[in-house]
Amino acid sequence: MNLSTSNSKFLKRLAVFVAFLSALFVFDRSAYFLITRLESAFYGAENFKSRFVDFAEGKNFSTLILGTSRTYEAIHPLYFRTILSENAYKEAQFGKNPRYNYHFYQFFKTHAGVPEFVIYGMDYFIYNSRSNKRWLARLDKLHETFIPFSSLSLLLTNKQQIEEFFEAVIQQWNKRLSPGNHHEVMDFVTLQKYVGSLHKPGVVVTRKPRHFWRQKYPRFPGKEGDYLRLLLSELDRDGVTTFLVLIPNHLGTFRTNFQRGQMLRDLRRLQRNFKNVHILVLDTPDVFPINNEEFFINGGWGRTNCHVSRSGAREFNRLLLETLRPFYEKRAYRDSTQEGGIDKDQP
Repeated sequence: MNLSTSNSKFLKRLAVFVAFLSALFVFDRSAYFLITRLESAFYGAENFKSRFVDFAEGKNFSTLILGTSRTYEAIHPLYFRTILSENAYKEAQFGKNPRYNYHFYQFFKTHAGVPEFVIYGMDYFIYNSRSNKRWLARLDKLHETFIPFSSLSLLLTNKQQIEEFFEAVIQQWNKRLSPGNHHEVMDFVTLQKYVGSLHKPGVVVTRKPRHFWRQKYPRFPGKEGDYLRLLLSELDRDGVTTFLVLIPNHLGTFRTNFQRGQMLRDLRRLQRNFKNVHILVLDTPDVFPINNEEFFINGGWGRTNCHVSRSGAREFNRLLLETLRPFYEKRAYRDSTQEGGIDKDQP
C-alpha cells in the first residue's frame, strides 16, 4: 500500500514536472515567434516593395549594380548614363552582402525584369560578413525558416539577435524624440543620383609604419558565400552577363590585405562553374593610381577597409566603363588574361 502510494505521488510529481517543461517549451517558442514577427515588422516598415515597383516602372534597366558600401562609393549609375547611355540601377550599401543580394535579384527580376548585365563589387572580407537585418526585412527574408525543435530554447539560442532588436527599437525611439540629431540612410531613389563622398585630408593613413597590422583573407564560403554561388547560378541560368569587379583600395590597404591572391584564386575557382561570369581586376597599381591619397576617403596602412572618394570614383568609373564598353556595344564577350583587365581563364 505504501509502495503504491509512493508510486502515485512520484507519477503526479513527474506529470507536474513534464507539464511545467511543456509550458516552458510552448512559452519559449511562442515568445520567440512573436519577437520574430515584431522584428520583421519593425525592420520592414518602409513600404520598399511598392515604392520600388513605382520607381522601376518604364525604366528598362539594362544593368544591376550590387555590393556593399565600397560599391556604394565607387560605382554610380550616373556614369553609365553619361558614358555608355545605359540605364543602371544600384543596390549597394553597408550590409548588402551575398544573402541579401541573392534575394534582391529574385525581387528585381520579378518587378523590373532580367537585366542584361550585373556588376558585383567584390570585397576582401566578402565571406566574413552577414547581411543587415533591415535590408533583409524589406524583402520579407529576415526569418526565412522557423524550426520549432532546432534547440531547447530559441530565446537563449538567439539571445544576441533579440538584444540587437531591442537595442534597435530603443535607438529608433530616441531618434524620433530628437529627429534633428540623426542621419537617415539614403533612400534607394536618392541612391541612384549619388556620386561619392569628398576626400578629407589626414584621414587616409599614407605613411607606411615600421610595423602595421595585416588582415588575413576569410576563405570561401564563410558566412554567406553559398548565397553568392546561388546568385551566380541564377544569373547564369537567366543568361545575364556578370562581372565580379575588384574595386581599388589605397596602396596601404592593398598591402594590408596581404592574401589578396587567395581571394582571386577563390573567385576563379567559383567562376569556372559559370559561362557568363567574368572577373574584372581593376585594383592593381598598374591599372589605377591607388597611391593617390585624394582618390580615397579612408583606409591606408593597417586599415583593411577602404572607400574611394568622389574624385576617385570619377576616375574609376571611366576605367570601368571603358573596359565594359565593348560588351555593351556588341553584347558579346572578348576574353583577356591581363592582370589589369578581364580575367577569365587563368588557373
